[in-house]
Amino acid sequence: MSISIDRRTFLAGTATAALTAAWGGPALAQQGPRDKITVRIDRDLANLDPAYRTGPWDANVCRVVYQRLMKQKVNSAELELDAAEKIDQISPTEIGFTLKPGLMFTDGYGEMTAEDVKFSFERIGLPPKGGQKESAYKADWGGLKGVEVTGKYTGKIVLEKPRANIFTTVIGDVSGCIVSKAAVEKLGADYPSKPVGTGPYKLTAIERQRGATLTRNPDYKGPAPALQEIAIRFISDPRTTDLALRSGEIDFAILAPAVAEPLKSVAGLTVSEQPSIAYVWLGMNVEKGPLADLKVRQAIRLGLDVDQMLAAGYNGKAPRLNTLLPPQIFGHWKEAPVYKRNVAEAKKLLAEAGVSGLKLKLTILNQPAYQNMALVARALLAEIGVTIEVDAQEGGTYWNAGNGDSGKNLDLFLLRFNGKHDPNFIMQWFVSGQTGTWNWQRWQNKDYDALFAAAAVELDPAKRGEMVVKAQQLMDQSAAFVWLTNEVNVLVHRSWLKPAGVPGWLDWQYDSWGLGA
Repeated sequence: MSISIDRRTFLAGTATAALTAAWGGPALAQQGPRDKITVRIDRDLANLDPAYRTGPWDANVCRVVYQRLMKQKVNSAELELDAAEKIDQISPTEIGFTLKPGLMFTDGYGEMTAEDVKFSFERIGLPPKGGQKESAYKADWGGLKGVEVTGKYTGKIVLEKPRANIFTTVIGDVSGCIVSKAAVEKLGADYPSKPVGTGPYKLTAIERQRGATLTRNPDYKGPAPALQEIAIRFISDPRTTDLALRSGEIDFAILAPAVAEPLKSVAGLTVSEQPSIAYVWLGMNVEKGPLADLKVRQAIRLGLDVDQMLAAGYNGKAPRLNTLLPPQIFGHWKEAPVYKRNVAEAKKLLAEAGVSGLKLKLTILNQPAYQNMALVARALLAEIGVTIEVDAQEGGTYWNAGNGDSGKNLDLFLLRFNGKHDPNFIMQWFVSGQTGTWNWQRWQNKDYDALFAAAAVELDPAKRGEMVVKAQQLMDQSAAFVWLTNEVNVLVHRSWLKPAGVPGWLDWQYDSWGLGA
């Protein structure tokens, strides 16, 4: 499918009607409930093969094109059976499954069998075969020995050691999506844009820098989704999104609080705030010059006012975060200290460290929320004698800033990571082995690493929770992290549309979206 629309015009918001017409989207005059809707995503779809997905925008399509052995219940992180008729925890390292018979892949690729399950999981978790590229999500299936096929519909997942989060973040998540072995092998390089699944929707159109269309799968064996068609549109610019919501060209978007606020007065739109499990913090490179001194890091932490920074970055709409794990996540440290600004104590710590006239660079992603918080941080730290240069970078440069040797040059930085409903998923980026990759603090603590590893295999929730809290306490003692917020997602949608998503709203559940009056 080819659409002739100039990219500059599209971003300016004047090509929306042309795009809608070309993709068969809803007519402006159709104001009431309808079973064909248009949603906005802020990053382009890139790869719809679960093994090579590039982020949540791809993953949310995978969730409804494919099935998993288990999936999240509607508006919940709790799991229920999906493609599996039965799942048994045979032992701490063995999980048996029985598939529901008659689950048919689209495009004539036949019935799902245990061989497809084996192929799907092993292509992510085991070493690549036959020139296959290693999956970026290999760690999701870390410790996988293999999948033993015991019958047409039955098999056994065998692990090297127990995994506390094997169900929540692997089997029930996108790395647990079951692909057609035959389709992947036949389609090869075309597969990422021609996915074949057994889920409630099938992909019927896709074009880079434009979007995609999901259509109800008539062969799906579960309850039919309420929506016949979902048009997914890539619109990077918030202002363009605002205009498209007002005009009726799109029906759903997630926006920053400041962008969403004016839309509260628009008739026919519902604006609601949902807690997020993304987490934002100011990090410090513990290997860099004066920042290697604990007292200097403590001084910077006391020189900042988190509440002022959040007021500037999120219009005061985002909740304050005082530790790594947001309150919704198991193992959240409820008693974490709430640091208050103390200029006198900060100056005293700098003096004890023998530091004066300190100059540091604060690296941020070039987006309004981070720019505003950085400017406040600069003004606050100037009052304790620390001069800050704000370095706002575009995404391609910014996301490589902490990688390899270049990460050694960082001073301070603002970072935002997406979370999952599991502590080990969130904790993994701060182990020593992530130094030079995602551990931009370059903080290395053997006790933290040991707690992370122990929590990953501990099946007793009480013991695991204690380990996770202790790990957060070690992070606090390092003073390398100034926790800011777990943000807030602002959903803006037609008042007759009933969206559904896993709490935190990183994971959308298109198949459970409904229609109201």
